[in-house]
Amino acid sequence: MSPGRLCSLLIAIVLAGCYLPSDFTADLRITPDGNYNFQYTGQLTYLPLREKLAQGGLSQSEVAEQVKAVTDDLARDRGFEEISYVDSATFRVRYKRVGNILSEKSYTFIRINSRLLSMERRADGTVDIYGDKPNTADAQRLATSGLVMRGQLRIQTEAKVLQQNATEMVEGAAPVYVWRIDGVEKPSPRLILSTRP
Repeated sequence: MSPGRLCSLLIAIVLAGCYLPSDFTADLRITPDGNYNFQYTGQLTYLPLREKLAQGGLSQSEVAEQVKAVTDDLARDRGFEEISYVDSATFRVRYKRVGNILSEKSYTFIRINSRLLSMERRADGTVDIYGDKPNTADAQRLATSGLVMRGQLRIQTEAKVLQQNATEMVEGAAPVYVWRIDGVEKPSPRLILSTRP
């Protein structure tokens, strides 16, 4: 694909989100009283920088400056334990966050406009856990440019699950709900659970 064609494809999707997760494993452990432990290991591609690289014209020092800016942006969230630049606007990261969704009310990883996972406490005491992804057209454009959202999300909980659309479930005292993400053919991950105050 020509650099110009790649650039035009990326421009079309940049406004839809900044970070695209790939080659990842994400694990969420949440208890019936709302305590959670979320961990992510994998890659994040910063789409605005990918667009600039596709356009060409950035010097090595300018690329280094842009990489530092993205690293600093991610590092604002103290949950990032490791951030290393791979290539082509892609970063290898390790992330961990511990909290209580009943007191926080909501939580999103990575950002609102680049959401891999969100949790929201509802007024009825349930917690809605859901993922997001590029729409089909944007995902096809990304795939054409060599980017595919691919990874695995696992949610483990002893709480009563009211609704879920996992790819598979591993039975046990604390069942594990697994979503294998590879493109956009399947619905976004969703799980609703009941908490106890």
